[in-house]
Amino acid sequence: MSDPNREGLLEAENEALRAENAVLVGEVEAVRAENAELTRRVDELSRRLERGSKNSSMPPSSDSPKHRAEATTTRAQRRAEAKAKRKDDVERRRGKQPGAPGTNLAMRTDPDEIVDHEPTHCGSCGNDLADAPIEGMERRQVFDTPVPVVSCTEHRAVTKRCTCGATTKGAFPREAKAPATYGPNVRASALYLLMGQHLPVERTAQAMASLLGCPVSTGFVASLVPEASDGLVGFLDGLKERLRASALLHVDETFDQVGADKMWFHVATNELYTFLVASMTRGKSAPDEAGVLPDFTGTMVHDRLAMYFGYDKATHAICLAHITRELAAVGIGFDQGWANDMAGLLAEMNTAAHDARNKGKRHLPRRVLASFLARYDELAQAGLAANPQPTGRKRDTIEAAGYNLAAALVKLKPEATRFATDLDVPFTNNAAESAIRMTKIHAKVSGCFQSLTGAQGFAAIRSYLATAAKHDIGALDVLAQLFGGEAWIPPRTT
Repeated sequence: MSDPNREGLLEAENEALRAENAVLVGEVEAVRAENAELTRRVDELSRRLERGSKNSSMPPSSDSPKHRAEATTTRAQRRAEAKAKRKDDVERRRGKQPGAPGTNLAMRTDPDEIVDHEPTHCGSCGNDLADAPIEGMERRQVFDTPVPVVSCTEHRAVTKRCTCGATTKGAFPREAKAPATYGPNVRASALYLLMGQHLPVERTAQAMASLLGCPVSTGFVASLVPEASDGLVGFLDGLKERLRASALLHVDETFDQVGADKMWFHVATNELYTFLVASMTRGKSAPDEAGVLPDFTGTMVHDRLAMYFGYDKATHAICLAHITRELAAVGIGFDQGWANDMAGLLAEMNTAAHDARNKGKRHLPRRVLASFLARYDELAQAGLAANPQPTGRKRDTIEAAGYNLAAALVKLKPEATRFATDLDVPFTNNAAESAIRMTKIHAKVSGCFQSLTGAQGFAAIRSYLATAAKHDIGALDVLAQLFGGEAWIPPRTT
C-alpha cells in the first residue's frame, strides 16, 4: 500500500524541479538571445573594421594603411598576371616601349644664342689650330632659363601747360599704383604659387626670392588674395550666368577648417566652367546664396544628398560610383547576392551607354533599354525581399544597410538610370569630385584657413584658374590679365 505522505513529498519535489527547470530554460533562452545579439554585434563591428573603398561606400582617401597595402599588392598581382599572359617573349622594360611615339626634348632650328667651341691646339702633335680649316661640326643644344633678374621700369607722368594757362598731367598705367610697386607678372607668379600650387604664404615668399630673384614680403603675398578677389566680381557674375544656362551640372560639397571651426566648400561645374563657394554651412542656404542652383533647369548630377533634391526646377541624376561602392558594401561585405548582381547590371548598362555614344547614337535601342530597366526592377525588389523587417526588434546596421540601399534604388530609379535613358548624362559625378579635390590638396599642403574671407578668396581664385584651364588658357596669363585690371571672361560657348 502506498504512503500518501511520501507521494505528497515526491509530488512537491517534482513540482519544485519543474519550476526550477522552467527558470533554467528561460535563462538558457535569454542567454541564447543575448549570444545571438552579441554575435550580430561582433559581426557588425568586424565588418566595420574591414571596410574600405573597395567594399563600401567609403572614398579611397579614408582607406587604412592595411587596405592601401592590400590594394598595392593586388595591383602588383594584376601586373604579374598580365605579364604572364602576354604572348610575346620580349621582356617589357619600364618607360617608352618600342614603336611608341616619343616625347623627348627636340632641337630647335632657331636657337637664341650660338656658341662655337673651337680647338686651339692639335690633340696629336700640339700644333696651333688657329688658321686650320674646319672639317665638320657637331651640334648640341642646352635649354635653360635665364638668371632671374627683376627689371624696373620708371613711369613719369609729365605735366604740360597749355597756351590757355591750364596744366595737364599724363596718366600713369594701372600697374603703377604707388611710388614703388610690383607689376602684374610678379603678382601673377606669387598668386600662382599661393593658389595654383597651394604653397603657404611664407614659402611662397621664399620661392619668389629663390626662383625669380624677387624678395617679396609675406605681407605682400597675403595682400594678393583680397586684391584678386575684388577684381573677380565681374568674372564670377558671368560665370554664374553661364552655369545657370547650361544643360548639365555636377555638384558636390566637402568640408574644411577655418581655425577650429568647420566650414564647407560647394562646387558647381561642367566641361566649360567651375564655380566654388565657401560657406560656414553645408545646408541648402549656401548654394541658395551662391545663386546658381535655385534657377538651374538642366540635369543636376550629385551624390543623392537630400538638399539637392530640393531644387525642383532641375532634373536629377545620382552618381553611380557611390552606388557601386555601397553595393559592394552590401554584396561583398554583407554577402547579399542581389547587390553583386545589381552592380554587374549597372556596369553592363554603362558599357552599353559608352558603346552607343561612340557610335554617335543619342539613345540606347528601345528593347535593350527596356530589358535593362526590367532587370533593375527585379534586383531592387530582390534587395527588399532579402532584408525583411525582423520580428520584435529593429534592423541592425547590417540589415539596415541592405534594406536602405534597396529602398533607395526603388525610390530613385529614374535618377539612378538617368545615364542610360539620357546619354548626355554621365555614369559618375567625378567631374565635381575632381573640381573640389584642390581644396583637399590645399588643406594637406597649407593647412586650415585663418578666416572665412580667406576661404572665399581661395574659392573665387580657384574658380578663375580652373575655368581658364578648361579653355586651355595658362594660369599665369589670366592672373597677369587680372592684375592688369581686366579679368578674363570665359566665352559662352566654344
